[in-house]
Amino acid sequence: MTFDDEPIEGDARGPLMRKIRTEGVELAYETAVSICRDPKAPAPAKATALTALFRVAGYFEKTDADDDKEPHEMSAAELDAKIRRLRDKARARASGVFD
Repeated sequence: MTFDDEPIEGDARGPLMRKIRTEGVELAYETAVSICRDPKAPAPAKATALTALFRVAGYFEKTDADDDKEPHEMSAAELDAKIRRLRDKARARASGVFD
């Protein structure tokens, strides 16, 4: 199920997906921060947690030539990819979990 899918009557995934997007994301954030703060955590665990936090915060966003193009210069596939990135970014900001 994606954000754009309409819930199916009697489908238990809707409430579960809402919990994952709220409680699950909060737990993932808290866990990543606690790993980063734990002096006994192994270096690979810290590196993974830091990478996840930076990626969610937008620090590791890929910048490619598409970002320099105007919409009328992009192919349909490039426009679709750009729209997906913008929607993902807007949803992340709207959630307020990482603010």
